[in-house]
Amino acid sequence: MSTKENAIGRRALLGTGAAVAGLGLLADLEAYPQNVNRNSIPSDLKVTDMRIAVLRGPGGQAPAGYGGGRGGPRGPIPPATPGAGAASGGTIVVRIDTNQGISGYGQTIGDGPQPNYVLTHKARVLGENPCNVDKIFRKIKIHGAYNRRGSGVNAIENALWDLAGKAYGVPIYQMLGGKFRDKVRMYSEGDPKTDSIADIAADYRERVAAGFTMLKYDLGVPRVLQGKRGTMSAPAGYNGEPGEGPENYYQGLEVSDKGCELVADHVAAIKEAMGDAADIPMAHDHFGHLTVKSCIKLANALERVTPSMLEDMVPWFRVEEWKLINNSIRVPTLTGEDAYLVESLEPLCQARAVDYIHPDHLVIGGCLELKKTADMAAKYSVGMMVHSNATPIGYAAGVHAIAACQNFLAMEWHQPQPAWHKDLTDKGDLVVKGYIPVPTGPGLGIKVNEEAIRSLCRQGEFFTDPTTYWDSQVGGEKAYT
Repeated sequence: MSTKENAIGRRALLGTGAAVAGLGLLADLEAYPQNVNRNSIPSDLKVTDMRIAVLRGPGGQAPAGYGGGRGGPRGPIPPATPGAGAASGGTIVVRIDTNQGISGYGQTIGDGPQPNYVLTHKARVLGENPCNVDKIFRKIKIHGAYNRRGSGVNAIENALWDLAGKAYGVPIYQMLGGKFRDKVRMYSEGDPKTDSIADIAADYRERVAAGFTMLKYDLGVPRVLQGKRGTMSAPAGYNGEPGEGPENYYQGLEVSDKGCELVADHVAAIKEAMGDAADIPMAHDHFGHLTVKSCIKLANALERVTPSMLEDMVPWFRVEEWKLINNSIRVPTLTGEDAYLVESLEPLCQARAVDYIHPDHLVIGGCLELKKTADMAAKYSVGMMVHSNATPIGYAAGVHAIAACQNFLAMEWHQPQPAWHKDLTDKGDLVVKGYIPVPTGPGLGIKVNEEAIRSLCRQGEFFTDPTTYWDSQVGGEKAYT
């Protein structure tokens, strides 16, 4: 029954009230609304189970880089443990079930968090009303951490918002205070297929033709300068990558003035080959772990090729180093994709050490935490970009949170997306001419296709496989003694 028909029918019935009062029919008007969603009673909603699906790609194969981090080698996947949900990391989708038959979905960041990052929180979530998102988040956030470990908390938080939205029949952005925009601008980023200038330029021309209005190119300085004498100094065998994780100043990787100019020449050649598409703003990232002084020299050399931003030149928590870089160059800076919780990025913003923060919506702490982070940055006149490496399930959550943030510029879109991504939800291809329309349905506003997910999982790592091992696994809860 349409809203209009419902209203007309109700008026007609009320108009005959005097005639029917003696029949007692008015006593039944309380049951008149037939279109009200009674599938859920939010105040009585309880979490009954939490399960995960570990997405490994078609055939359940290990993702590229498994066992070796970013760009690392494939490695053997140990077998799944019965009742434990999964054996090892991949792209993890969490499903939280309730006593009223509705479920909520979320996901970790897409490159290798471990299942225990999600499942260690299960005992703290069971029995809770999922509509109390902030209360539950405060219980579990102490067990999250920066970088990939925080994404387990995020996946749960997103699934709770999905459940709350479904229970109340409203989209997530509405519960965060409403939306500032109907679509979210995306910037396009991905690994070049070859080192050919012509191929790289053609790839970016295609992105611009598809409607993207902002680009990013990973500018690996050691890769660009490999074999060119007098351009770099570094410990023997060091190739610019972090290895086991020591910070920039441990590495001793310096770039000469000549090297900086050759890197700028490399970008200039790409932009020349791009033609008119070169007018689209292009940022740069993944320089290699350079020293602060080399970062400054490189940024000043790149100024002539007009980069829109330079990302993660040094670690996000090095406020003084960022401030030195930012005060020494004339190119905008951003950082923060590995940061967890709003307070982790406030020192950067307070010091005006970067021009933009760049939290990942699947690491920072979830939808509400992203909004808090945006509002915090705005207080210090710092803008916000959003990092992402997700499936459409994760992107949907990020889009809702971003819709509720005012000081937002663009969100990352990795290309090319795997073909199977479009089968995971009823939205198909999310991006429309460089933007993602904000879903307007309840919760995430998407319908998750579990059958499409099933084909991407190994035995023991799909939603149907129990996670009972984690029902009673509870560790210490104190932040301090």
